[in-house]
Amino acid sequence: MQDVELLAEWVEELARDVRREIEGFSAGELAWQPDPQANSIGVTVWHFSRWLDVLAVRILQNRPPEEELWHTQGWAARTGYDPRGKGFLGLGAVTGYTWPEVEEIPALPAGDLLAYLEQVVGAVSGELRAMSSEQLYQSAPGLEGSRTAYGWVKPIVKGFIGHMGEIQALKAMQKRRSQ
Repeated sequence: MQDVELLAEWVEELARDVRREIEGFSAGELAWQPDPQANSIGVTVWHFSRWLDVLAVRILQNRPPEEELWHTQGWAARTGYDPRGKGFLGLGAVTGYTWPEVEEIPALPAGDLLAYLEQVVGAVSGELRAMSSEQLYQSAPGLEGSRTAYGWVKPIVKGFIGHMGEIQALKAMQKRRSQ
């Protein structure tokens, strides 16, 4: 198995894991925070979904922000939320957000969060499967070729894995608080 295929499978499996964790969650369960300035499960899922969107469109395809799935699939129009220009490098993926910027993120129902996640996972896994192993280790076309494709994919996938643990911890804390 090629490394690009393996990375695509990991991203797809992580999305299936997220579905199992949050499918059917209520708005309250998604919005619950252990303290007033802690990310909720909903914000966490949106965060790594946004990073995957940025990865697929801006980094791996070198397309402009308005071509991210958040915009082209109507999420920005439905929610009235435009993340462009916020946070780290203005990527709008929660990293580097101020707390007021975090509070602007729309609270999506579980079905919508999962639909957006599935869209971006499809885009990322498609991009990965379309590249050769050699391309994975060459400069990514987007963000001025500042890193190799692998240099972007690796920390984003590692973050996705770490956020799965965060979701499980938030669920456990929420359960203990409700008992």
